[in-house]
Formats: sequence, structure tokens, C-alpha cells
Amino acid sequence: MKFKIRYADQIVGILAILAILILVVVIFLLGSKQRWFAKDYKYNSTFESATGLSVGMALQYKGFTIGKIKTIGLDDENLVEVSFTIFDTYYNRVKEGSVIELIINPIGLGNSFLFHPGNGSSLIPDGSFIPRADSPEGLALIDSGQVTIPKRDDTITNVIAQVNPLLTNINETLAQLNGAIKGTGKGPLADTMKNLSSTMSNVSDLTSSVNGAIDGTGRGPLAKSLNNVSDITTNVNDKLLVEINSEIASVQAITKNFEELSSKLKDPTGLVPKLIDPDGSMFKSIETSIKSVESTLSNVEDSSSILKGQVPQIAQLIQNLQVALLRGQDVLEALRNNPLLKNGVQDKVNPDSSGTNSRNIEF
Repeated sequence: MKFKIRYADQIVGILAILAILILVVVIFLLGSKQRWFAKDYKYNSTFESATGLSVGMALQYKGFTIGKIKTIGLDDENLVEVSFTIFDTYYNRVKEGSVIELIINPIGLGNSFLFHPGNGSSLIPDGSFIPRADSPEGLALIDSGQVTIPKRDDTITNVIAQVNPLLTNINETLAQLNGAIKGTGKGPLADTMKNLSSTMSNVSDLTSSVNGAIDGTGRGPLAKSLNNVSDITTNVNDKLLVEINSEIASVQAITKNFEELSSKLKDPTGLVPKLIDPDGSMFKSIETSIKSVESTLSNVEDSSSILKGQVPQIAQLIQNLQVALLRGQDVLEALRNNPLLKNGVQDKVNPDSSGTNSRNIEF
């Protein structure tokens, strides 16, 4: 006797539907864990080397995985281009000024790919470039305060984090220095080396020109100028020597004349008497006059000695004359006071020297 299950088809269908639903639920659960249905934001950056990087490496922020590396490759400038994603749950932290950092552990305990959010206010768009912390752009952001690098508690990690940028800067500096020395580099140092090289070549040419001009074998304006200067110097020296010799001869002649003049001045019968009295008549006249003066003085002396003897008589005579004059005045005064003789003498008229005056004519 056959055993039949009633509604077997319906039961099988329900079980199949349940299995499908369970499968879908499991798929959704796995997808949610693996972020199959979540939106990730893609960004890129560049590194000097791919050492320590790998596809699928986690991007961490304060110990949390916020993204992963998707691809690693070389660009046209031979830089390692890294493309990574950041989960949508952490997209609000991708602000302006954000940087990434790769820390390589030298003892092989694992490398760290870190994200440091910026201090800006706006978010970085999807597909943008985020610089690494040890690059010139990242260092500029750190120096300007647009991003804050947290302090690490691991001493080894701190040392590594400080050594890596230092080594990178040293390598860049050495590369720039080598390029500047070889003449193939770019930048201020290379330009300075090129300018220094051209300056040294110009100095060498100028030195050779100066040496040739000094030796007399060179050519060019400098050599001509030096030749002209030499000719001018020779002419000036010749003229100066001639003028100096003539001046020396003039001084010697003047000195000789002064010596002759001094010798003549020392002679009392020499130059001075000849200048004052060439024929000697003046000195003779002066001598005669002096003799006359001497004789006159002797006569005056004699007269003065005679007058000394006659002084008392002369004094008596003068006194008598004074007495006579006083008596004459008394007589004249008596005659003037005599009433009989008043108006006896008419006044004399002073004639006008200018001739007849019409105002004095009486009509």
C-alpha cells in the first residue's frame, strides 16, 4: 500500500521559498559585513616607493579601519599611485587639509596606513587627491595648522615617523644637489649653480683678457685701453720730467742770484751805495750839509753863551718897557676923559670896497 503525503507539493514549495529567503538573508548579512551594498568614496595619492603597501591594506584612523587600498600602480612620472576608498560612515571626517601617512616598522611587526582628517569646514569631493604627510604639500598643511598629527604612544613608531620624513627630505635634497651639480636639475639651487658656472667662465675670460692686455699680447677693447693708458703714462712722464728739469734749473738760477745779492748786501761799499747814489754826489752834499749844520750849531752855542751873560740886562729892559707902556695908557685915558678934547678927533669912514652904493647917495 502506497503512502501518500497530502499537500506534498505545497510543502516542497514552501520549503524551497524558505530556503531561498534564508539564502537571501544570508547574502544580505554577508554583504553588509563585506560592505557589498555600501557606497565607498574613492581617493588617490602618490608615494616614492610601494614598499610597505599592498592591495587590500586597511586605512586606519585612531585604531578603526575606515577604508582600504584598492589599486597600486606607476604613473607617467614613475611615482607610485595608490587608489584607496573610505567608507561612507566615515566620509564626514574627510575634510579639507586631510593627509595620509605610511609608517613602516623596521622590525617587521607590521606597517600602518593612517588617515589624518583636516581642520577645514568643507568635505573633500569623491575622486580627489589627498597628499601624504611627508610630501611638500602635506608638510605645508601641517605647518599652516590645517591638519593636526596626533601624538603616538609607541616610541618606535614615533622615531620611525620622524625618520621617514627626514630621510625623504635628505633624499630630495641630495637629488636636487646632484642635479644642480650636474646641470640637469631644476629649482633655485640649479639656477644658482648655472649662473655660478657662467659667472666663472666670464671671470676666466676676463682674467685671460686682463693677462693678455697686461702682457701686451691680448686683443680687444681692454688691451687697447691698457695700451692707450701706457702711451699716455709715458707721454705724461716725459712731459713731467721736462717740466721738472726746467723748474729745477729755474730754482737753481734763482738760488744763485740770491747768493750773489746777499754777498753784495753784505759789502758796505757794494750794492746799496750804488743803488742810492750812483755818482757819489748825494753823499758829498749830505756831508757838506752836515758840516754846515755843525758850524751853525757851534754858532748857536756861542750865541747862547753870550745871551747867558746879557740875560739880567735884557730882563731889566723889558721891565722898564712894561712900566712905560702902563704910563702911556694912563696918559691916553686922561686925555680921553678931558671935556675939552671930546669929539676932537673925527671917526674915519670905512670906504665900501664894492664901489658906490646907490642906497648911500643923498638927494
